[in-house]
Amino acid sequence: MRNTEDGCISCLEVKKRMPSINRIRVNNVKYNFGTQQYDDFTMRMYGKNTLYDLANGGGKSILMLLLLQNLIPNCTLDEKQPVEKLFRAGGGNTVIHSLIEWKLDEADIKDGYRYMTTGFCARKAKDTADAGEVQKDTASIEYFNYCIFYREYNKNDIVNLPLSEGNERITFNGLKTYLKDLGHRDMSLEVRVFDKKGEYQRFISGYGLHESHWEIIRGINKTEGHVRTYFETNYRTTRKVVEDLLIEEIIEKAFATKTGRNGEEDTMAETLLDIKDKLNVLAQRKRDIANYDHQIELINVLEGKVNSCIGLYEDNDRICKGLADVYATGRACTQEGDTHMEELAKAKADAGEQMEQQNKRLANLRVTRDYLRLEDMNRKMDDTATQIEDNEKKLAELKNQIGYKESVNDYLVYRENKRQYDENRLIVDNIRNNIGSSSEKMAVYAYNRRIRDEKKLAELMAAREEAQTSYDHALEEAEYCRKVMREGEIAQAVAENNIADATAKIDEISARISELAASVNLLVVGDVKDMMNKAQEESDRILAEMTELEIAVADGRTKLYDDRYRLTTVQAEYDALERSCEDARLDAEAYRQSGSQLDSIMAVYSVENPQDITGVINDRIRGTITETIKRQQEIDRLTKLAKCYEDGRPFPPSEGAETVINYISTRHGLMAMHGADYLSALPGDTKEELLRANPYLPYSVVTKGFDSLEDDINLGSIDTGSECVMVYDMDKLSDSAIVPAENMIIIGRDRKYFMSKDSIEDARKANADKIAGLTEEISLINEKLVTYQEDLAFVTRLVDARYTGAEDRERELNQALLDKKDELEELKTSIKVTETELKNNTERYGDLQQSQQKESDRRQTFVMIEQLSDLARPEEQRLVEYKQRKSDLVAKLSGLQSDVLKWSTTVGETEAKLAGLTRNIEDIQYKWTEYFEPYLPKSENAGVAENTDGAGVAATAWQDGIPEEYKETLDISDERLEQEFMAMLAVSKEHAPDLEDKKKLMDALKKSMDRIQKTIEKRGFDMAVFAGAGELYPTSEDNLREMDDELARLTLIEASLMQQQKADQKAYSKLEGSIEYAIENINRTYGDGSYVREEISAADADTAIANGDAVLADMNRIFKEAEKAYSDYYKQYGFMVDLYKDVKRIVDTNDIDVSGGNVLDEDMDTLRQLFETSLMKYDRSMKALDRAKNEIMRFKGQTADTLVEMGVFEMANTIRQDVQVPDTYSQAKELLANLLQIIEFIKLEKERVEKGIEDMVAIKENFENQCVQRCMDVKTELEKLPKLSRITVGDDVIKMVDLTIPYVKDEFVKQRMSDYIDDIVKGADAYEDERKRIKYIRDCLGLKKLFGVMVTDMNAIKLNLYKRERIKEQSRYLRYEEAVGSTGQSQGIYIQFLVAVINYIAGMYSLAPEESIQSKTIFIDNPFGAAKDIYIWEPIFAMLAANHVQLIVPARGATPAITGRFDVNYILGQQMVGGKQQTVVVDYTSKTDQEELEYQELSYEQATFDFI
Repeated sequence: MRNTEDGCISCLEVKKRMPSINRIRVNNVKYNFGTQQYDDFTMRMYGKNTLYDLANGGGKSILMLLLLQNLIPNCTLDEKQPVEKLFRAGGGNTVIHSLIEWKLDEADIKDGYRYMTTGFCARKAKDTADAGEVQKDTASIEYFNYCIFYREYNKNDIVNLPLSEGNERITFNGLKTYLKDLGHRDMSLEVRVFDKKGEYQRFISGYGLHESHWEIIRGINKTEGHVRTYFETNYRTTRKVVEDLLIEEIIEKAFATKTGRNGEEDTMAETLLDIKDKLNVLAQRKRDIANYDHQIELINVLEGKVNSCIGLYEDNDRICKGLADVYATGRACTQEGDTHMEELAKAKADAGEQMEQQNKRLANLRVTRDYLRLEDMNRKMDDTATQIEDNEKKLAELKNQIGYKESVNDYLVYRENKRQYDENRLIVDNIRNNIGSSSEKMAVYAYNRRIRDEKKLAELMAAREEAQTSYDHALEEAEYCRKVMREGEIAQAVAENNIADATAKIDEISARISELAASVNLLVVGDVKDMMNKAQEESDRILAEMTELEIAVADGRTKLYDDRYRLTTVQAEYDALERSCEDARLDAEAYRQSGSQLDSIMAVYSVENPQDITGVINDRIRGTITETIKRQQEIDRLTKLAKCYEDGRPFPPSEGAETVINYISTRHGLMAMHGADYLSALPGDTKEELLRANPYLPYSVVTKGFDSLEDDINLGSIDTGSECVMVYDMDKLSDSAIVPAENMIIIGRDRKYFMSKDSIEDARKANADKIAGLTEEISLINEKLVTYQEDLAFVTRLVDARYTGAEDRERELNQALLDKKDELEELKTSIKVTETELKNNTERYGDLQQSQQKESDRRQTFVMIEQLSDLARPEEQRLVEYKQRKSDLVAKLSGLQSDVLKWSTTVGETEAKLAGLTRNIEDIQYKWTEYFEPYLPKSENAGVAENTDGAGVAATAWQDGIPEEYKETLDISDERLEQEFMAMLAVSKEHAPDLEDKKKLMDALKKSMDRIQKTIEKRGFDMAVFAGAGELYPTSEDNLREMDDELARLTLIEASLMQQQKADQKAYSKLEGSIEYAIENINRTYGDGSYVREEISAADADTAIANGDAVLADMNRIFKEAEKAYSDYYKQYGFMVDLYKDVKRIVDTNDIDVSGGNVLDEDMDTLRQLFETSLMKYDRSMKALDRAKNEIMRFKGQTADTLVEMGVFEMANTIRQDVQVPDTYSQAKELLANLLQIIEFIKLEKERVEKGIEDMVAIKENFENQCVQRCMDVKTELEKLPKLSRITVGDDVIKMVDLTIPYVKDEFVKQRMSDYIDDIVKGADAYEDERKRIKYIRDCLGLKKLFGVMVTDMNAIKLNLYKRERIKEQSRYLRYEEAVGSTGQSQGIYIQFLVAVINYIAGMYSLAPEESIQSKTIFIDNPFGAAKDIYIWEPIFAMLAANHVQLIVPARGATPAITGRFDVNYILGQQMVGGKQQTVVVDYTSKTDQEELEYQELSYEQATFDFI
C-alpha cells in the first residue's frame, strides 16, 4: 500500500476520460422536518442509462442534491434547497452520507484499481449545535470528502462500507478515523480523505470529473427537465455563451485546475496596482512625445509667418531713414533741454532703482527669515523624532515586562495544575492497578517529608527576610524619585518666569532700534557697520568725482579728434565687405539650386555635416550587403534543413533551452537561466562538485519555483525541436542526486508528434515559409541598396567645400557688414555725444556738495543703533540660557517618571515575593499537620514548629523516637513524594475516589494547562524559560494595573508625538514650498540668482521686515518728488519740443534706428511739411507691417493657447514672453534663427523623453505580453471547440458547433491591449478605497474582459449549432439564436449542444487524441415533461448511445416507450418505518448483467467504531 498522504494515484499522466456511475448509496438522511428519510438507500446502474420513478414530494430533488455533493461539495440546487437545510432545527439529522461508485475507464485504471468510490460526509457545525441557540431554518455544516479505490467488490466497497450497525450510526470523526486507518490496514485499497473542497475537486478532475461539467448539470436540474430552459435563461445570446459559459465557466476553471493556480486575476491585479504609477508616468511621457511633435508643427507655421515679414521690413527701413533726418533735426533743437531732462530722468530712475533694490532686499529677507524658521522647525522635528524613538524603546521594554509578568502569573497556575494533574494521575493509576496503601510505607513518606520540610522552611525563612529588606529599599527609592520630581517642577516654573523677563527687555530695546532704523531707511540692523562705512565712502567718492570732472574735459577734446580719424578708416573697411558679400551670394545661389535635395538626403541619413554624408551612405551600403549575406546564409541553412525533412528526419536544429526559458518566464513569471550561466556565477569547488553529480547541467535549464512547474500540463506542448531539455530545481541542486519527476523535469516532443503523419509535413511547410520570407526580405534589401547607390552618386558631386560652405560664408559676411555699419553709426553718435559732454561737465560739480551733510547725519544715527544693539546682546544670551535650562529640566522630569515606575514595579515584585514566601511556609506547615503528621509514629517532638526564627521544624531530637524501619531515605523529588503520598492517602480512605470524576478533573486540568501554554507562547515566551527560572512569584493586579497605566501614558505620549511630528512635517513642507515659490518669484522678477541668503538672526530679520513698509514709503515719496520735477520741467518746452515729441513718439514706439539721421537746414514750415509726408509713407508701410505682425501676434497667441491646452506651460510662456514680434529686418532674421533653435530644443527634449521611458516601456510590454498570452490561451482553447464538439449522429461524426470570432488583426492586438491597460489604470485612479480599486482591476483583468480586447466586436461572434432533421439532407447549421424549432426539437438540439459542451470540457483536460471518443455521464431531472413522444426522443437516445453517454433520469409517469429505452429502471416508493416515510425500491428491472457478484462477508469480527 502506497502512502496516501503523498498521492495515491498520479493525475498527471492518465488520459483523462470520464468514468461511469456503477452504484450509488445515501445513508442516514432525514428531510421534510424529519418526517421522511433515506435510511441506507442504494441503487445499481452498472454504468448504464438509468431511470428511476419517484412520486413528487418523494425526495427526488433531495437525492439529486446529495449525489451532487460528490462532485461539487456543499453546493445547492437552488436557494431553497441548500444542504444546510437538512440540519435545520427539528430535522433530526446528525451525520449524513452520500456515495457514488464509479467504474473507471481503461485509461484511468492504475495498479489494477477498476472502481473509485467518492463519498461526502457532513454534520451540523459545532458552533451552531448549542442547545440554547435560536432556531433557524438552516444551519452551517462541516464536511469532508473521500475517495476509495479498489480492484473488486469487497467489504469496504460502496455497499459494505460500515456506515451503520443496526440502529447505531457511525460518527463524523469516527468515519474519518476509520478511513484513514483503512488506508493503512487494507493493502488492497487506496484511500484519500479531503478536508478542502479545492483539493478534492482537483483530484477527481484527474479522473474526468470536472467541476465545469457538473456545474452545468447542476444548473440544468434547477429547472425540472428543461435543458432548453437552462441555456435560454443563462446563455440567451452567443456572447453570453462565449463569455459566461465557455470562458468563465469552462476555460477559466480548466486553467485553474491544470495549473493549480487560483486567483491569477488577483496576482495580476496586484502587479498592475504596483506598476500603476509607472504606467501613468509612461502614458504621460507618450503624450509628451506627441505634444513635442505638435509643438514642432506649431513652431514651423510660426516660422513661415516670420519669413513673410522680412521683405516688408526691408521696405520699411528705407522709409525710416527719412524719418531719422527729421528726428535728428528735432533732437538738435532740443539738445539743451534734453540734457537737463536726462538729469531729472536719472534722478527719477535712481529713486526707482533704490526702491526696487529695497523691495528685492525685503523679499530676500522674508525668504531668509523663513529659512531660519525652517531650520528651527527641522531641529524641533529631529528632537521630536528622538523623543519618539526613546518613547518607542520604553514602550517595547514595558510591553515585554508586562507580557513576562502576566506569563509568570499564568505559569504559576500552570505549575499548580500540573501538580494536581500528576497527583490525580497517580491516584487513577493506583486505582486501576489496584495498588493499595500501607501505613508503614506512608510512615516512611511522612518521615522523609519531615526531614525535607525542616530544611525547606529554614531556606524560606531566610529568603523572606531578604525579600523584606529589598521591599523596604524599593519603597525608599520610589519616594525619593517622587520628591526629586516635585523639586524639578518648581525649578521649571522659575525658568519660565526668567524667560518672560528677558523677553520683555529685548522687546523694549528692539522697539527703539526699529524707530531709528526707519528714519535712515535701514532694513537690517546687522548692516549698520556697513552703512557707516558706505556713508564715508560716498563722501570720498564725491570728492574724487569733482577731481575727475576736471580731467574729463581734457580727455573729451582728445577723444573728439580720435573719433573723427577712426570714422574715415571704418568707412573704407565697410566698402570692402560689401564686395565680398556679393561674391558669396553668387556661390550660395548656385548651391541652393541643388542643395534642397542634398538637405533631404542628409535628413534621411541623420547627418548634420555634408562632409560626412558619403561615409554614412557607404556604411549603409556595407551594412545592407552584410544583411543580404546573413539572410542568404540562413536560407542555405534552412535549405539544408528542408533536405532533412525530405529525408524523413523529424527534428530540425533548434534553441530548445531558450524556448523553455522564455515559456517559464512569460507563463509562470519565474526566474530561469541556462545551466552554464548558473555555473559561471559559482565558486570553483562548488562548480566542480555540481558537475560531478550532474554532468548535463551546462546544457540544461535551472529555475526557481520548480514546484509550480510540476502541475503545468502544458509543458509537454512546448516545441523544443530536436532537443530534450532538462529543467533542474535550483533550490535542490546542492542536495542529493537529481531524480526525474522529483527535482528534475525532462521536456521534449509530445509522443503524438511521432505518431502523427502530419508532423514532419507541417515542419517542412513552416521551413518553406521561412525560406520564402527570407527571400522576400533579400528582395527588399536589394531595393534599398539601389537607393543607397543612387544617393551616393548624387552627393559625391555636390559636397565640394566651395559650395557647401557658401551659405554659411554669405551669412557670416552679411553679419560682419551689419556689425561694421553699426560701428560707423556708433562713431557718428559718439562725436555728437562728446561735444555735449564738454558743455555739461562743469554743471555737475555744483551738484555734488549737497550730499555730504546728509551722509554725516545718517552716520550719527547708525552709531546710536549700534550702541543699542550692544545693550541687547547680554539679554539675548540670558534668554538662550533660560530656555536651555527649561529643556534640561523637562528631559530630567521625563526620566524621573520612568524611575518612579521602575521602583513602583520593584515594590510590587518584592511584595509579591514576600506574600509567596509566606504562603509557601504556611502551605508546608498545613500539609504536614493535615496529611503527613498522622502517619509518622508518635514521639514527643513530632510536630512542626511554628516559630519564625527560620528553623521551621523542631530540633532533630524528634527522630530518636522513630523506629529504624521507617527511616528509609527516598530518592525521589519533593513533588513526586507528595504526589505518591497523596495518591496512597486517597486510596486509603474508606471510599475510593470516583475514577470518572478524576478523569474529568484531569481532562479539565489538561485543557487548562494547554490553554495557559498557548497563551504564554502567543506572547512570545517559551515555557522552558520559566521552568528553569528558579522560584517565581506572581505579580499583583495593582502592580500590573500601574504598568498598564504607564503603558497607556507612554502610548498617549507616542500618539501626541506622532501627531506633532505629522503637523510639523506638514508645516515644514508648506513653509518649504512657500520658500521655493518665493525664490522663484524673486528670480523671475529680478533675474536668475537674485536671491542670496543673508547672515542674520531671526529677530533682526523680523525687525527688518516689520520696518520694511515704512522704509519703502519714504523711498516712494522720494521717487514721486523726482517724477514731479521731471514732469514740471517737461511742460516748459515750445514748438520744437512738440514737433520732436511727435517724431520721437513714432521713433520710440516703433524702435526706429535714427543713429544715421542728418540735421536739416530748413525753416519750420518746410520741416512740418517734410514730417507729414514722411509720416504718411511710414504709416502705409507700418500698416502693412502691422497686418503681418498682427498675423504673427495672432498665431503666436493661438500657439501659446494651444500649448497651454497641451499642458506645455513653460513653452507657452516662452512663446508669449521671448518670441517678440520683430520690429526690424535683423530682428526678423534673429527671430527666425531663435524659432529654429526652439525646434531643435524640442527635438532634443523628445529624444530625452524617448530614452527615459525605455525601462517603463519594457515593464508595460511585459505585463501586456502576459495579458495577450492569456488571451491567446483562451483563443487556443476556443479554437478547439469545433473539433472537440464532434459527436456521433447516426453513422456520421458531426461537428455540432461552429464558432466564428472576428479577431483583431495580430499587428493591432498589442496596441489595443496597451490602450485597454491604460484605461484600466485611469479607471482605477477614480477609486480611493484600496479594496474597491483592487476589485475593479481584478474584474477588468478577468479572462472574458481581457479576451474582448482581441475581438473587434463581441456581439459579432457567430455560434452555429447543427440541427438534425429527419431527412438527413435537410439537416443544417443554424445561428445559436435561431436554433429553436418546436419544444421537442429544441430540447433535442440543446441536448446535442450539451453533449458537445461536455465533450469539449473532457477534451480540454485530456491528453488523448482529439478524435478519441470520450465517455460522459449526465443527470437530467424529468426531461420528458415537454416532449414525451418517442419519435422525438429516438434520435436523442441514439445520439447518446453513439457518444457513450450514461443518462440518469429521475422522472414520474414516463411512458413504456420511454422506460424501454433505459437499461436500468427503478420504481421507488415510500413506506412507514419507525414513524418516518422511508424511500425504498418497489420494483427494479435491468437489461444488463452485473459484471461481478456483490460482496458478502460470511463471518468476520466487527471493527470498533465510535457510534452515537
